[in-house]
Amino acid sequence: MATRSPRPLSEAELIAQEDRIALIAARFGFVGLFEYRHVYSQTGGAQYGRASTEDGDLLTVYAEAFERDGDAEDFSLEAMIAHERGHQILARHARIAKLVAGISVLSEEILASLLGSIICDDGSDRTMLYAKATAELLERGESPEATDRQLRNLWLLLEALL
Repeated sequence: MATRSPRPLSEAELIAQEDRIALIAARFGFVGLFEYRHVYSQTGGAQYGRASTEDGDLLTVYAEAFERDGDAEDFSLEAMIAHERGHQILARHARIAKLVAGISVLSEEILASLLGSIICDDGSDRTMLYAKATAELLERGESPEATDRQLRNLWLLLEALL
């Protein structure tokens, strides 16, 4: 079975996409390197890679991130990058990293979404990321009341630590 591929980009389109990634990543405080890969990753559109030092951390953005960005019902590029910055904060923020050392992958996803929501300027991106954290807690079997309470408490804690 043939795998779907992104449409070819001109050099100007490629530069424009890389510039947009750089601007968004800088706005959210991402430290390290970034790359745009014009392939489908099947990981959602962006990925954080932790290096031995923060300056070596890598934000990789894939073709589907730009396709999803064009869909008003899906995550924007800004929301995806904010979520990945959330992963970096979890790994690199001195106080937060100590508190979350050894948490599960699912818990890290919830906290990265919540942190992404906190750092987002755009209300719809903030809402989408908060909804993602909510859905992940509900899928874990939490009641709606417990989910709401946990996320509010985590928001206040993380906001105070930032």
